[in-house]
Amino acid sequence: MSRQLTFLPEFSRDVAEGSSYYESLSPGRGGERFEAAFRQALRQIERGLITHSVAFEHFHRVFLRPYPYNLYYRPVEGRAVIAAVLYARGDPKKLEQALRPRLRGEPEA
Repeated sequence: MSRQLTFLPEFSRDVAEGSSYYESLSPGRGGERFEAAFRQALRQIERGLITHSVAFEHFHRVFLRPYPYNLYYRPVEGRAVIAAVLYARGDPKKLEQALRPRLRGEPEA
């Protein structure tokens, strides 16, 4: 089984922020490694072979190992809407506040 992936517009900003942060810590490699971790998570979601835990309402969560970030997505009619990459160690209420507006967000075309 393979799922089509679609992305909310805010997702690009989330990935850019995380990548920039890790690039500043390890110039020349940090951003690349962070992006590789999120691409691995996308492959897991696309393959649909792994069941990820539900973190908030309809959002499933994938850990971006070894980083303290989670990728959040929601399954919709056989596809996965990729909604956010957020810092995992933050206040759960702030995570909920960040995800709530994305619950009904429309993917980029």
